[in-house]
Amino acid sequence: MSVIADRLWRVNSEYLKRLSQVQKYLILLEQLYVQVVESGTGHESTVYTLEAFNYILQQMDYVSQEHRVWRYTYYYQSSDTKRMVQMPRSVGKALAKFDRMLTNHQAYLSEMQGILYEMPRPEPELTRVPSGDLWEMALYAVDDLASFADTLHADGVPE
Repeated sequence: MSVIADRLWRVNSEYLKRLSQVQKYLILLEQLYVQVVESGTGHESTVYTLEAFNYILQQMDYVSQEHRVWRYTYYYQSSDTKRMVQMPRSVGKALAKFDRMLTNHQAYLSEMQGILYEMPRPEPELTRVPSGDLWEMALYAVDDLASFADTLHADGVPE
């Protein structure tokens, strides 16, 4: 695989990994808030927070769907084989389109960060899971996704 093709593969793989992680954590947090609301133990802020999570997840669905369209339009040679493009011109075009898509995603991701950081933090007992604190993991994952463009342009493609 050429250096530029390897770069395209790593860009797509890393971005997809980060997108999936954010979605996983946000869905789990939303489910937690749904349980709190359904149990009747939440406050008014819990309902607001649940609405905010619904909005954020809609935005994440848009970002994820746009990435999916990019993959099927520029990353794969064809949707049937799902083989990554290899020709230098096609790889360059895919990387250029990815960069434009990423720039577009930054506005959505910045808005999501703002909303999440304004939300009241749930009780740590609610968000504690065996691997850590779900709230903190979600914030970190969103920050990590939002900083992808900086990482991509500063250090090359993350490993």
